[in-house]
Amino acid sequence: MSNSVEINSCETRIAQAVRQTAMELGIAIETNQLDLEGCDADGPQSLAGHFSDVAQQIGIACIEEKISAREINSTLDEGFSVIYFASDVSIQVFSRTSGRKIEVTDFGTQVRAELLSFDAVDKLLEQNPKSVTLIAKRELACDSISAAREPSHTSGHESQEGHGGHGGHSHPKPLKRFLGLLRLDQRDIWTIALFALVAGTLTLATPLAIESLVNVVSWGTYLQPLLVLSLMLFCCLAIAGVLNVLQTLVVEMIQRRQFVRIVGDLSFRFPRAQLAALEGLYPRELANRLFDIVTIQKSSAAILLDGISIVLATVLGLLLLAFYHPFLLGFDIVLMISMLSITWILGRGGIRTAIDESIQKYKVVHWLQDVIASPTAFKINGGQELAVERANRLTSEYLNARRLQFRVVIRQVAFAIGLQVLASTTLLGLGGWLVIQQQLTLGQLVASELVVTVVVGAFAKAGKTLEKYYDLMAGVDKVGHLLDLPVDSHKSPGKIADGPAELRWDDLHITDHFSSIHFSVAATKIASGTRLGLHGEYAEQFSHVLAGLITPETGVVEIANLEAKRAAFFGDGNIVGFAGQPQIFHATVRENIDCGRTSVSQSGVRQALMQVQLWESVLRFPQQDQTMLQSGGAPLTRVQKAQLSIARAIAAKPRLLIVDGLLDQLDIEHREAVWRELSKREAPWTLVLVTNDATLLDRCDERIAVGQH
Repeated sequence: MSNSVEINSCETRIAQAVRQTAMELGIAIETNQLDLEGCDADGPQSLAGHFSDVAQQIGIACIEEKISAREINSTLDEGFSVIYFASDVSIQVFSRTSGRKIEVTDFGTQVRAELLSFDAVDKLLEQNPKSVTLIAKRELACDSISAAREPSHTSGHESQEGHGGHGGHSHPKPLKRFLGLLRLDQRDIWTIALFALVAGTLTLATPLAIESLVNVVSWGTYLQPLLVLSLMLFCCLAIAGVLNVLQTLVVEMIQRRQFVRIVGDLSFRFPRAQLAALEGLYPRELANRLFDIVTIQKSSAAILLDGISIVLATVLGLLLLAFYHPFLLGFDIVLMISMLSITWILGRGGIRTAIDESIQKYKVVHWLQDVIASPTAFKINGGQELAVERANRLTSEYLNARRLQFRVVIRQVAFAIGLQVLASTTLLGLGGWLVIQQQLTLGQLVASELVVTVVVGAFAKAGKTLEKYYDLMAGVDKVGHLLDLPVDSHKSPGKIADGPAELRWDDLHITDHFSSIHFSVAATKIASGTRLGLHGEYAEQFSHVLAGLITPETGVVEIANLEAKRAAFFGDGNIVGFAGQPQIFHATVRENIDCGRTSVSQSGVRQALMQVQLWESVLRFPQQDQTMLQSGGAPLTRVQKAQLSIARAIAAKPRLLIVDGLLDQLDIEHREAVWRELSKREAPWTLVLVTNDATLLDRCDERIAVGQH
C-alpha cells in the first residue's frame, strides 16, 4: 500500500511519525498539540532526538536500542512501538506483526506502508551503521485504570485515608481496575478463551468415548471399536493438551507485560507525583505496595488458566447432560444455581476482608522497617520492648483480619465439597432410575456421572482459586493506590533566555497542610544575578515555594517569566537547581549527581564536585565517582552529604540556584570555599540562600525575613 501524500519538511515528517506511533500506542492526539519548533535535522541522531522531544510532549518515552528483526517482533508483541531513523532522514515506524512479516510505515518523501519479512528488516537495519532505532512506549501505561483521570478522585490530604485504609476513598473498585488491566491485553485474553473453548470441547471426548465403549461392550466384546475409540480419544486429548500449553505461554506473556507495564508506569509517575498527594505519607513505605505486582501476576495467571477452563468445562459438560434427558436439564439448572450461590452469596465480604488483611500486612512491614532503620532508638535507647510489643499487637491485628478472610474461604470450600457429594449422589439415583425406566442408556449414565464428578470436583477444588481471586483483588487495590497518585503536567517549558533568571512573586499567602503552617510574603522582584538571603521562621518553607514544591494558596511565583512549578519540574535542573535536606539514593556518586541527565557530562560532575570541595574526598574512595552509595548516603559523612546535594543542584548550571540551609551544616573552612564558588559574579545563576549565619546574610545583595514579626 502506498500514499501519494508528500512530506517536504522535517517538522511534518516528525509530526506524521509521532502521530502514527501515538495511534499504535493507543494515545489520541491532534497534530496541533505538538510543539515542532526547531525540528530541523542533519542526520539520524539529530532526527531521533527531535522525535523523542516531541513524543515526550504527549506522554511517549523513547529509548535508543540496537535491535534485530526478531527482537522487533517480540518488542511489538510486548505492546511497544519501534521507530527507525535512516541516513536519508526518513523515518520508519514498525507497527505490528503479521505472521513472519512486520508492517512498516515509511515517512520519507512520501508516506508508504508495506509488509517486510524478517530478512528484509534485518537488511534495512544493517545497511547504515549510523542509523538510529528507538523503542517507544507510553509513559503512564496504566493511566486508563488510574483514578487520577476521574473527576471524583480526591487528592492531597483527602486521599490519605485511601492509601492507609480501605474505607472513605473514591478510588475505583478492585474488580473494575482488574477488568481494565485485562482490557489492555484483550486480544490475548480472547486467544486464551478460544483455546480454552476448543480444549474444553475436545475434553468432552472422554465421557463420549466412555459412553460409546460401555454401549459397545454391553453388546459383546469387539476389539476394533475399542482401538478406534482409543485412537480418537488420544488425538482429542493430545490436541487439547497442546492448546493448554499454548494457553500457558500466552498467560506468561501477559504476566511479563503486567510487570513491565506497572513498573514502567510507576517509574514515570513517582518522579512527577504531586507532592500534595503524599502529605502525611511515608513514600518509601508506600512503595512497598509494589510487591503486590507478583500477587497480581500469579493470581491473574491462575484465574486465566484455571478459572476460564473451569467455567467453560462446566458449561460444556452440563450442556452435554441437557441433551441426554429433560430431567438432567433440570438437574443442570439446580446445579448452576447452587454453584453461583456458593460463589457470590457465600463469597460476600471476601474482597473487603482480603483488602483489610493486606492493610494489616503492610502495617507490620512498615513497623519492622522503622525498627531496623532506627538502631539508636531501639538498640541503644532501650526500645526493644516497644519493638516487640508493637510487632505483637500488629501481628494480632493481622491474624484477626486473616481469620475473617479465611472464614469466607472455608465456608465456600465446605459448601462446594458438600455440593459435590450431593450432586454425585443425586445424579446416580436419578440416572439409575432413568436407566431402569429405559429413558437413558447405561453408557449415558456413566458419562453423566463422569461429567458431574469432573465438573463439581473441579469446582470443589476451586476454593484455593477463589482465595487467589480475593488476593488478586487486594493486590490490585494496593497497586491501584499507587497508580492513583496524580501527576503534574508534562508540557515542556520551552526555551528561555540564557544567564541568571529574574525572580518575581505577587503577594503570597502560603499554607503547608502537613505542618499546619500559614504565612504571607509581600510582592517582590529580584533582579537576575542577585544573591538573595532568606532567614526567619518560615524561610525553609518559602524556599520550597520558590522551588515549586509548595503551591501558594494565592499569588504566583515566576522564574524567568515561567510559573515556578513549571520551571522547576520540567527543566531537568537547567532552570532551577534546589539543594535542600540531602536525599541520596542507592547508586554511584556520579549517578547521585547527574541523575541520568544527558546534559550533565562526566567533566560536569567533576567540576561540580570540585566547586563544593568534595572532589578530593571522592578520589580517596575505592572506586572514586563510581563508588556505590547506600540509601541515605553511607559511607558519606553528614558534611559530605550536604556537599553532594549542592553539587547535584549546580551540575546542570541552573538559572536559579536555591540552597536551603546546607551551608550552615558545613564547617567554617568548607563553608567559605563553597560560598565563594556559589556567589561568584560570573556564575550562571541567581542565588537564593536560606541561612541563619549572619555573616553569610551580610554578604548577600538582598535579604528577606520570612515569618518574623
